Amino acid sequence: MVRLTTVGNFLSGIGLTLLAFTIVVKVIATQPEQVLYPLFIWLIALGMLAVVLIISVINTFTEMTGFVHPDDKMMSNMLVYVMALGTLLVYGLLDGIDTTVQGYLYNMGTMIVIAYIFLFIFNFYGSRIAEGTEQGQVKEMTSRFMLVSLVLGIIMAGANLLFNWILTATASYTLSAGFLFGFAILLVFLMVIFLGRRYEPVGE
Repeated sequence: MVRLTTVGNFLSGIGLTLLAFTIVVKVIATQPEQVLYPLFIWLIALGMLAVVLIISVINTFTEMTGFVHPDDKMMSNMLVYVMALGTLLVYGLLDGIDTTVQGYLYNMGTMIVIAYIFLFIFNFYGSRIAEGTEQGQVKEMTSRFMLVSLVLGIIMAGANLLFNWILTATASYTLSAGFLFGFAILLVFLMVIFLGRRYEPVGE
């Protein structure tokens, strides 16, 4: 029996391929009757993203399909994250999308990546922040979190400033979105590599 996780990964792969195909068709579609082709392809990718998100939620938060190994969940959700961000950013490349909407899309993508930066850093220091909570040392934990949140805020504000500067400096949504997407992929792979080396007990 094919596991639901495998189906989700397969659909994510197809969705990412469709997004890449959307960009290719956008470049080569020069005839007036071909203008809507990239939009149609993007809509198919969007539909696949909706299905993949549902599968991901089922696998991550329930056991409706049985036990799913944490590594499988992580890899599957990595694909979902990349596909969701790609779907958002590729929409801004379609014909008829003005610079105002592109700015909104880029800012949304920036917030998604910044949230991932928070998760990335918190994975390193989360255990130290929560140290002592089992013994009721809530004040100790809160004190540590205040300092860590300050550092995280500075880092995330700096990242936001960097991404906005890139958009302003290049004056190109395409280049800025490409950089943002590449940066997100790098973060995702670093997270997978870092967590992949950790031993995590699993239950059947």
